[in-house]
Amino acid sequence: MKQPEAREKPIPKIDSDLCDGCGLCIRVCPENALAIVNGKAVVAQAQACEYHGYCERICPVKAISRPFQIIFSQH
Repeated sequence: MKQPEAREKPIPKIDSDLCDGCGLCIRVCPENALAIVNGKAVVAQAQACEYHGYCERICPVKAISRPFQIIFSQH
């Protein structure tokens, strides 16, 4: 039986220094992957996150960003 392919999903990076805990990101996340902990947004359910980007776009203080990975060619 073939095993499912592993894939890396981007997980939002939340800058806790910028986050003001407004909760807008939590309200727009269709997977309910975010939560407020100690007055700041956190990714509480990383495995559920599909990163639609709604959280990043709605954040009024720009505390959420999409991490990226640079892959160098081996040629």
